Amino acid sequence: MGEEVIRTGVDELLDLLKDKPKIPLIEAARKINIPVDIVQAWVDFLVEERILGIEYKFTTPYIYINQPGDSKAVLSEKSLIVDISYFRNKFIERAKKDNIPEAKIPDLWKNHLTQELDIKKKFFFFEAQQRRLRNIEELWNTYQLYLFSS
Repeated sequence: MGEEVIRTGVDELLDLLKDKPKIPLIEAARKINIPVDIVQAWVDFLVEERILGIEYKFTTPYIYINQPGDSKAVLSEKSLIVDISYFRNKFIERAKKDNIPEAKIPDLWKNHLTQELDIKKKFFFFEAQQRRLRNIEELWNTYQLYLFSS
């Protein structure tokens, strides 16, 4: 039996951007059928992690995938795979740069992850309901266990 792959709205956004040099954020939200404010939150995070770029033409935000070779871009030429260990390692790097004692970093990471999950729980349930998944609470708990064990 093979492993099932769960695709998220972020996956859909990245797939949409693979084929377009730049796209207005509002148009991207419309094409993947996700509310603009949710897509904006994803974009903010992905821009911070340098996976996406954003530029403004007048007041319209245009988003795009950072290309390999872009300043500090995190995408390789062959894939768009970024997993939780990548973000944990970046968190640890930043904590060390900020002279956080190494013994405190795991607790800070757990606290950070807990806060981020609290913010994303509503979206997770929305996505699961859109896909008509069953046992959403159980899925959420499994997802949390996966993230905390990674």
